[in-house]
Amino acid sequence: MDHEFGSDQLQDHQIGWDWFSMQLDNNLDLMIYQIRNRDGSLDPYSSGSLIFPDAATQHLTRTDFHLRVLDYWKSTRSGAVYPASWEIEVPGHQLRVRLTPLVADQELMTLKSTRVTYWEGAVSVQGQFRGRPIRGRGYVEMTGYDRRFAPKI
Repeated sequence: MDHEFGSDQLQDHQIGWDWFSMQLDNNLDLMIYQIRNRDGSLDPYSSGSLIFPDAATQHLTRTDFHLRVLDYWKSTRSGAVYPASWEIEVPGHQLRVRLTPLVADQELMTLKSTRVTYWEGAVSVQGQFRGRPIRGRGYVEMTGYDRRFAPKI
């Protein structure tokens, strides 16, 4: 579900990203990401994809989905405060899901390699698609919560 081709593309005004990937039990897949700016706004190029059971794909622009943080978790190691539960809605497709980490502490501190601290891990997914309950599994990656994401390679 995750293949990163590089981590050094952020502009000076951007601090990190939130990336979400889900596989739902109705064979629908959803991937969205948002790039966060220093001023608290979201980059307009934040986007996503909705992949239907027949493999048809719908590109999602930043205005096609809503992401709301429902809870937070604070690391005892880095002191970073990360979002820890989310609601994602894609109104145009009548899709609403709630993501909950399987384990709260999925923080990675890569002090001996890239020296980046970030949160990356598994989540459970539940919600509704077109009025019917759905469940699924997913993966979330969040960077830039302890400081601006800037890998040292």
